Amino acid sequence: MNKKGYIDKKKKGTGVYEELHLEGLEILQKLSGSIWTDYNEHDPGVTILENISYALTELLHKTEFPIQDLLLQKEDQELQSGDNGLFVASDILTTDPITFNDYRKLWIDQIENVKNIWIHPMNTGFSSDNSLKGLLYVYVEKYTYQQEPAEELEENQRIIKEVTALYHQHRNLCESLYKVEVYEPLFLQMELQVSLIEDTDGEEVLATILNEVNDYLTPEVNYYPLWQLQEKGMDVNEIFNGPSLENGFILDEDLKEPLDEILITDIIKIISKIKGIQGIQNFRLVYEDKNKKKIPIKNRFKVSANTAPVVLFPETNENLIFENSGVYFKPDLDETKKQLSFIEALDFGSFKAASNSLNDLPIPKGTYQEIDTYYPIRKQFPLLYGIGDMGISNRATSLRKAQVKQLQSYLMPLDQLMMNFLSQLRNINTLFDVHGEAGASYFTKELPDVAELWDLITPQDLTDENIDVTSYWKSFLENITANFDTNAIDRHDQLADTLLARYSEEFKTYSLRKINSSSYGEALTSEHFEKKALALKRNFIASYDQIGYTRARSFNYLELSENKFDTTNEQFIPGLFRKIAMLMGISEYRIRPLTKVIKDFEIGIHPKEIEVSVILKEIDIHTPFRDITIEIVENIEIKEVHEDLYKVMHFVGSERSILTEVLKKGVLQQNYSIKKDKKQKDKYYVFYHRNTEKSNIAHISDSKSGAESAIKKTIEHLVTINTKSEGFFAVEHLLLLPPYHQDHFGFMADLTSFIGASLRIQHVKLTSCYHRNQTITKLVQGIISDKLSYKMEEFEGCYRLKIFSDDGELLAISQDLFDTVEEYQKTIEKLKSNGMTISKEELSDVIKCYVYYEENPVSEDFFSFKQSILLPNWPVRFQNESFRMMFENTVYEQTPIHLGTEVHWLDYETMDLFEVYYFKWLETLNDFKTNKNTIYQAYQLVTMLQELEQQRNEF
Repeated sequence: MNKKGYIDKKKKGTGVYEELHLEGLEILQKLSGSIWTDYNEHDPGVTILENISYALTELLHKTEFPIQDLLLQKEDQELQSGDNGLFVASDILTTDPITFNDYRKLWIDQIENVKNIWIHPMNTGFSSDNSLKGLLYVYVEKYTYQQEPAEELEENQRIIKEVTALYHQHRNLCESLYKVEVYEPLFLQMELQVSLIEDTDGEEVLATILNEVNDYLTPEVNYYPLWQLQEKGMDVNEIFNGPSLENGFILDEDLKEPLDEILITDIIKIISKIKGIQGIQNFRLVYEDKNKKKIPIKNRFKVSANTAPVVLFPETNENLIFENSGVYFKPDLDETKKQLSFIEALDFGSFKAASNSLNDLPIPKGTYQEIDTYYPIRKQFPLLYGIGDMGISNRATSLRKAQVKQLQSYLMPLDQLMMNFLSQLRNINTLFDVHGEAGASYFTKELPDVAELWDLITPQDLTDENIDVTSYWKSFLENITANFDTNAIDRHDQLADTLLARYSEEFKTYSLRKINSSSYGEALTSEHFEKKALALKRNFIASYDQIGYTRARSFNYLELSENKFDTTNEQFIPGLFRKIAMLMGISEYRIRPLTKVIKDFEIGIHPKEIEVSVILKEIDIHTPFRDITIEIVENIEIKEVHEDLYKVMHFVGSERSILTEVLKKGVLQQNYSIKKDKKQKDKYYVFYHRNTEKSNIAHISDSKSGAESAIKKTIEHLVTINTKSEGFFAVEHLLLLPPYHQDHFGFMADLTSFIGASLRIQHVKLTSCYHRNQTITKLVQGIISDKLSYKMEEFEGCYRLKIFSDDGELLAISQDLFDTVEEYQKTIEKLKSNGMTISKEELSDVIKCYVYYEENPVSEDFFSFKQSILLPNWPVRFQNESFRMMFENTVYEQTPIHLGTEVHWLDYETMDLFEVYYFKWLETLNDFKTNKNTIYQAYQLVTMLQELEQQRNEF
């Protein structure tokens, strides 16, 4: 800091203007030192240099405006999140819930009367590679519990409904909700005798005790405002990591596990620290058992699972004794209630942080600048030059007037160059705007005084005397700019790549360009591909906040039956699949029947083993494009279709491959040739070359131009079919399960390797998924602890084993039958003697879990964290092996690592069958009235996916 008491004099040559001026003089001296020796201020050349240096200084000054100023297009405009591909932290750093803690934060934040909540995998008690994974069990702890049963039931039902709905709005791929359960309250009464410091308010102390004891029993989750976390030194990326909340931020460290044991000593320590308490003579918590008998908690108490201990507000003050300066009294409960409400209100203020408008990093507020205003160089010259607004005297000689015009002409390109630069600067927001269509990449603007220079720019062949000078010059400049702005797409592409790099994303444009070229040849030009790729990039950037936020989210199937979601709606598609489609250049990624594209173009596929033909009907140049159809028919002699060949394009091939062959080879110009009939003058044949050895006459025309037009129209038609056929389906295996709560789940276990005798056991009956897992848990624990009991029963002339838990529950029966009682007894002895030497993990590994579709069992490992992606094999790009490899690699790169994904490429017939089952299953997925139909359709899909997986593995 300058403490001299005065401002230092600026040194010569330290400003931009001085630097430019001195550099210009240096260059002039080097280039013309021998013939130009006067570089003083009165020299016209020096005057020109000075004015150019000043204009450049102004330009440099405007380039240094803050970026928020440059991005503003007009007065009173504010930048919004997403403008120019840039997003605020709350949009770009947050994500849908991914971890259990993420879900907990969302539920606590958005559902009324939810104090805390916990998630556990449904198979917590039993876990093996074969057991079902991805189903979640949720437990809710409330702020307030009603003592009236009807009110409590109604409140619980509301919470369960809202928790379920909110979960499915943010459901992760290959996961689902098994059940939501609200904790049962354990109501406690407090008995207390304490001594207070003099002048302490007893009612306030009692209210504080009630508040803090309840907070110990069921801790409340705290909210933090942004500024507080920043003060703690937390990084912005860490603060915004997780779902977007309405009331601030919740830290993972505050999401504690439920209390499993109450320690009276801990509560006494908490009470002793409360301001105003001098001593504690007595403290007890009392609860009622099922028989309404009051039982005091002496030292410690084990809290039952799924139970929330709550200290009730005292109904009477009989057991609340306070002593202050030798005076004993019982606190006023009405006053205590007021104090407690006040304390809870204060706590609520700390738990609910400031509004979201204050919990975000704001967009810098820009100031609109007149960036493209410009004062021409010529108007800055001394009046003596006569080139400014005052002009030159009418008495000046013709030579002098000509010299003025000459200098104006000399300076005008410099002025226009400066104006163009400012126009480019003004349009920075246009260059980075990813919401509109990409246009020019260079910009220009007419000079403000161009009307005064009309005689310098008047075209020689001008016939319109009333022409508007400004409009003419604007059009003239735009035409010039367009002539050298030939790489606009390239430049916009680079800008898009710059924005993508901010998010560590990359479009593999080069690879896609090569695939596009080898697939379509000349049918789709390079320019067409570049425009499409750029549009996909810009759309990707514009929606990156949503794609990023929903990257692990699946669709909400609860809303299918309520008709809230149309499967063709883009928002219905999970962010992961939208991203994969965009990265692969697939424009149409909404859920739709892909075979319908072929049917809409009237391509009939008929099962035949002989040669068949594809015919493009009415292919003559006068036929509207929409009326062209394709049909596969039996191969017939050329004589029979000779007349029709004037109207159609006729392809020949085998039934199994003709669709893919025509769509692949029919789009390539080199696969057609035209030959003139040697005998008939006005007859031209179009040959289609299936390969180097086989070709057929595909079309006949009266002229060569007609033949060429037919080929062109055919290629355009096939290109349309190819591009419209691109798309894919994604199926989460977990959603193909029958209802989890119904009796569709069972198990089998082979214990032979552990006991040295043949013993295979299985479920007694099918049960719900949860109860089946409980049965397995009891079975495993009983075997390794030798607490099971065994019973023999006669069955079909033999004997079989029945296994019971220590409380008499039948857990399993043997699949193997014993011929004699002795054989049965030996097996039981071996099981008892070896059971305790088997580890829990070893035993779990031999238990195989199954889900049953009526009598058909399916191993549950098929459903755990697995999904299948199915694509048609007929679009020309999808036939390209490089594209297939690139697509599959992209899927594996983008998919969460814990999910197993299989990619299948289906022929037309297989895809058609899949779509029949898929759309029927989707329609009934959440409709319990058609439960059997849903299960049937689901099993067809399961069977098909298993067959496809087996075929892929064999290949």
